[in-house]
Amino acid sequence: MSGDNHGSQTGDNSLNVGVGDFRGAHLNINQTERPTFTPQQMDIQRAPAFGGRHLNSERVSAFGYVTGAASLFGLYFALFPFPGKQSSWTMLLMFALMVSVVMVVTSAVLRRRKFEHFFGSRHYLEIGDRGGIYVNRFTATCPWCGSNMHLRHVGPKEGPRSDHFICERNPRQHVIDLDPTLLPDIEE
Repeated sequence: MSGDNHGSQTGDNSLNVGVGDFRGAHLNINQTERPTFTPQQMDIQRAPAFGGRHLNSERVSAFGYVTGAASLFGLYFALFPFPGKQSSWTMLLMFALMVSVVMVVTSAVLRRRKFEHFFGSRHYLEIGDRGGIYVNRFTATCPWCGSNMHLRHVGPKEGPRSDHFICERNPRQHVIDLDPTLLPDIEE
């Protein structure tokens, strides 16, 4: 059998499926290709939260380890008290343990990925070139209409979510995916 395609390559952009040979054919079902833009074309701006203050990632990890160890130690004595002593610190120690785990994991993930969504849909954690953790919001200028765009973490509740710049004027059509590796590093 030859690899030649014997089907028609022309039409009204519809796809008709039947008996045919598609070997060697290029199928393009969606004709709309989204253009790509550079951060300079979009004029992407960082807006630091908390007055631009930052935390050192190594200190966050160390605090998480110390808090975790202390809460485990205290939790043991809360669950297994000395005879005649009853403790009401169990819930507080469980909360401290959860906070410590979140701090250690967040610090480790940021050191590897350098950019991560933070609670809510508007804030993002970034790590600087010397290990500082920053909370930032991002805005841009829509390359199609010139309106403001805001970076949002969007997607289905139980599915993959991604970061998109969404236009204020036309939020349904003016949407641009963010590639965080193209953002300039935070210099400390």
